[in-house]
Amino acid sequence: MQLRLESRPVGDVLVVQCHGRIVAGNEVFTLHSSVGDFIVKYGDVVLELDHVEFIDSSGLGALVRLMQAARAKGGDVKLSGVPARTRKTLEMTGLISQFEVYDTVEEAITAAYLGSRYSRAKIADAQSRILCVYESMDVRTFMREVLCGAGYNALTTATIEDARILLKATKAKLVVISARMQAVYGKPTRKVLEEIDPSVSIVVLDENFSSQDPGEAAEKLLSCVGSQQKSA
Repeated sequence: MQLRLESRPVGDVLVVQCHGRIVAGNEVFTLHSSVGDFIVKYGDVVLELDHVEFIDSSGLGALVRLMQAARAKGGDVKLSGVPARTRKTLEMTGLISQFEVYDTVEEAITAAYLGSRYSRAKIADAQSRILCVYESMDVRTFMREVLCGAGYNALTTATIEDARILLKATKAKLVVISARMQAVYGKPTRKVLEEIDPSVSIVVLDENFSSQDPGEAAEKLLSCVGSQQKSA
C-alpha cells in the first residue's frame, strides 16, 4: 500500500498521520521530502503511526534521519501510536532509545510544548497565550497575525478536539472560537473546555467574522480579547 500522509497543525506543532507502508523507494522519498519540509516550517513534528502496516530497514533509517535533522534545528520528531511490531523492532535494534515514543498524539503534543523549544517563561506566561479555533485556515492565519502583532502569543487550530489538547499542554486562559463551534460532542463547547480548565475564558466570534472588513474584524477581535483579559 502506497504511503499516504495527512497533516494538520496543532498550534506550533504539526501532526502527520501516516497510512500504509514506510519502505525503500517512493514511500521513503515521500516521507523525506514531505516531513523534511514540515520540519523546516514547524520544527516540532509528531508522526502518528497507528495506521502504518510495515516499516523496513530503510524506513527506520529515514525516521532516524528526520529526527536528527529536526533536533539539529532545535526541534524534534516524536512518534505516537507505534504498532507493536514496529515497537519490537525499535527495541531489538536499540533505536527505541533515540526517539521519544508516546502512546497517543495528545501525549506527544504535550511533550513538545514542555520541551526545550518552549522556555519555562513562555509556558508560565499563560495569560498572554490565546488559542484560536476556526475552520478556515485563512481566517486562522489572519487572527494569529493580528493577535501576535498586538503582543499576544496566539496559537491556532481547526478543531475543538485539538484545542482541548492545546489547552492541556499550554495552560492558556483564553480561547477564541468560531460561531459554528459552540457545540461539540452533543454539549456546549464552553463546558467541554471547562472540563480541562474551569477558569478558561471563551470568546465566540460573530457569524460573519470571515467576511467583515479586515480593519473592523481586527479591532473587534482585539477589543473582545482585551475585555476578557481585564475581567479575568
